[in-house]
Amino acid sequence: MRNLKSTAVNILRIIGKIAKAILITILVLILLAVLTIFSVDRWVAWRGGRAIVKVDEAKPPYDAIIVLGAQVLDNYYPSVMLRDRLDGAVELYRAGMSDRILVTGDHREDNYNEVGVMGRYLQEQGIPDEAIFMDHYGLDTYDSIYRSHHVFEIEKAIVVTQTFHLQRALYIAHALDLDYQGYATDTRDYHSSVYAFLREYGARLKAVYEVISGAPPTRMDPSMPISGDGRDSWQAWGEPWSG
Repeated sequence: MRNLKSTAVNILRIIGKIAKAILITILVLILLAVLTIFSVDRWVAWRGGRAIVKVDEAKPPYDAIIVLGAQVLDNYYPSVMLRDRLDGAVELYRAGMSDRILVTGDHREDNYNEVGVMGRYLQEQGIPDEAIFMDHYGLDTYDSIYRSHHVFEIEKAIVVTQTFHLQRALYIAHALDLDYQGYATDTRDYHSSVYAFLREYGARLKAVYEVISGAPPTRMDPSMPISGDGRDSWQAWGEPWSG
C-alpha cells in the first residue's frame, strides 16, 4: 500500500513537471510571437515611413498620384477615410505633382465598386475624365502597388492614404524597387481607427511574407499605360473575373 502511494506521488510529480515545462514553452512561444509581430511592425513603419513627404518636400513630376481604396457606402459614397485620401489626391493634382491619378481598389462585383465611387468623386472635384485611371483589381495593398507598376507601367509615383497604411504601402513599393513616395492624409480621428490599427499588425506580417516570397498578385491584366487616356480603364479589361 505504501509503495502504491509512493508511486502515485511520483507520477503526480512527473505530471507536474511536464505541465510546468509545457506552460513555460507556451509562454516562451507567445513571447516570441509578440516580439516578432512588434519587430515587423516597427521595421515596416521605419522602412516605409522614410518615404513619406509633405507637399513642399515632394519631387515632381510623378507619373501618377496613386490613391489606395477603402470602404464605400451604398456603392456610391466614399467613407470618411477614403474621402480624405481622395481630397489629398486632388490637392496634389492641383499642386502640379502629376496630371494622372490612379484609383485602385476592389471591383470584383458590380454591387461593390470602390474604384467607380472614387472616380466619380474625383470627377465631382473637377478632375478631367482622361486623367482618372481605375485599377479594378487592387484587391489588397500588395496587389495595388504591384499592379501599378506591372499593369499601368508607373515608374515614379506618390501614394496617398493615411500614415498607418502608407507606411506599409511604401515598404512594399521599396521592396519591389519602385521609386514611390507617399503623402499622408491624417486629417481627423477616424471612428474605425482602433480596428484599423489592430488589423494593421496582421497586414504588415502578410506584406513582409509577400515581398520575401515574391508572391504574384491575385490577378494580372494586359498593360494599360498611365500615359494613355484614363477613360480606357473605366471598364475592367482582360479576362472576366473568375477568382
